[in-house]
Amino acid sequence: MVSKLKTYLIQISEKCIAIAAFIFPLIEISYYFGAKVFLSMDNLALKLFYVNNIAKLTTFYEANIYLIFIMMVGIFLVCSRGSVPLTKYVRFNVIQAILLNIVCSCIGSIFSFLPIVLRESTIGLLLANFLYLGTVLVMIYACVLIIFYRYPSIPILSEAARLQVQRGYQN
Repeated sequence: MVSKLKTYLIQISEKCIAIAAFIFPLIEISYYFGAKVFLSMDNLALKLFYVNNIAKLTTFYEANIYLIFIMMVGIFLVCSRGSVPLTKYVRFNVIQAILLNIVCSCIGSIFSFLPIVLRESTIGLLLANFLYLGTVLVMIYACVLIIFYRYPSIPILSEAARLQVQRGYQN
């Protein structure tokens, strides 16, 4: 009975850690596209949700961007080297979330360098919505699979995360 409870608590904590790592890409994609997506909608509830919740996260991110970056790099190094006794499952999912954050950062930077005429047009709004909602859907997909204790498969990112986890065992 006690060993079953211990196993269950370990699995729950692994799932929570793996899901919590997806806060990095959520904040990153919201930083670049959140205001454009939520404030362009006609729904007052979504606008209030953005102002009361997501805008506060992005403001905190903007104020502490270097601290969060250093923390993220540290977590990535710990997970890729295997220096902390985390399971392969947790390490894989945390690395995958951080890699998704890097992709979000690249996409957001590229989008911000687009000409203003393109960025502020209907095409720019459509692109921002697609990128934001697509990233959120990828994160939801990953979190649902993590809840069922399965490995999410995100093209390119999953293979890179798998290679990092394997590399950590070889050192």
